[in-house]
Amino acid sequence: MAGEDKLRDLVRTYTDCVRTWRRKIHEIPELSGEEVETAALVVSALQGLHVEVTSQAAGGNGVLVVLHGRNPGRTIALRADMDALSIEEKTGLSFASQHPGKMHACGHDAHVAMLLGAVHVLHDMRNQFDGTIKFIFQPAEEKSPEGGAKNIVASGFLDDVDAIYGLHVWPTLRTGEVGVRTGPVMAASDHVSIQIVGKPSHAAMPHRGIDAIAAAGQCITAAQNIISRQINPLHPAVLTFGKISGGSRYNIVADTVDIEGTCRTYHKETQDAVEMHLKQILKGIDAAFGTTSRLQYDRGYDAVFNSTAQAALAAAVVTERFGHIALADVPEPAMTAEDFSGYLKVCAGAFLWLGVTAEEAEIYPLHNACFSVDENSLPIGVELLSALALSALKQK
Repeated sequence: MAGEDKLRDLVRTYTDCVRTWRRKIHEIPELSGEEVETAALVVSALQGLHVEVTSQAAGGNGVLVVLHGRNPGRTIALRADMDALSIEEKTGLSFASQHPGKMHACGHDAHVAMLLGAVHVLHDMRNQFDGTIKFIFQPAEEKSPEGGAKNIVASGFLDDVDAIYGLHVWPTLRTGEVGVRTGPVMAASDHVSIQIVGKPSHAAMPHRGIDAIAAAGQCITAAQNIISRQINPLHPAVLTFGKISGGSRYNIVADTVDIEGTCRTYHKETQDAVEMHLKQILKGIDAAFGTTSRLQYDRGYDAVFNSTAQAALAAAVVTERFGHIALADVPEPAMTAEDFSGYLKVCAGAFLWLGVTAEEAEIYPLHNACFSVDENSLPIGVELLSALALSALKQK
């Protein structure tokens, strides 16, 4: 109990620092692969600690940290992502983005700040545990299909890791709640790119051309049938086209249309089926319209699946530290994606959702220009990450 009391006391000690780090990072959002200032802030915040720090890690802007306890033992990893999004911020915060057109609209500023807090807390407790804790400050999570996790794994940093944990801020959960699921948590994410090439002509003489826009409309409509009629309804799947461009002038039949979208699934056979049916649709479109089509279907992040043992450990930590009321019911996985799945390919682990919306506050979704975290959630995240590591070190 003394150790647990010290943990919470240390979290309180560093709460102001965590808030300051979060606000500084929020002011300097950097896109995937550009996290130079953010990584420098992380390295600066670790100065003076008895930890091993590797910057510019894994061929990018990653920062890898190793903390040793009093004796050898298990090795546990904790991870936070650092990159921001191409969004013009509209929060009105006093510490809003200073980088036009860029924003921490997915909470990665909070992720980094909370993990920095956990490093400091666990550093101050290093004489009270056996084993090693590794901390991953990861770049380029938003850069599907490549993602920053792939390079971290390839570097060998997780080769000796017994279990890994991470969390994501979750606006539909209120501050003080933590979502834990066994099994599927977040979906696989694929990038779909379609080009339909027709033949230009005067708009008044469409019979002399091949209308790529008309063909694209049929393609998009037909593709909706894949999910509703050709996929097992018990296997979640989403196919969304979010970008379409084509044509050069209002009175010219468009000769080329480009369509981009994403497919989210939880089963490989569903991914395979969606790709196959898209190919069949385009083959039919070409036959009917005389177009020439191209499909590029890029497999992105795999689905995130929490192991039973690690999800159970996480749920136990939540109830022990914050009470049963804090453990939120999560009946369904999300269709959003995360390259945390890359880590779970090489070691067991769990990915948690941290409530970050104040009780009466309006809920803004992730990737929204008005999204922000309730800063009262920050010390909860620090304590949760720290307690997860300490608990996992004691596992047999």
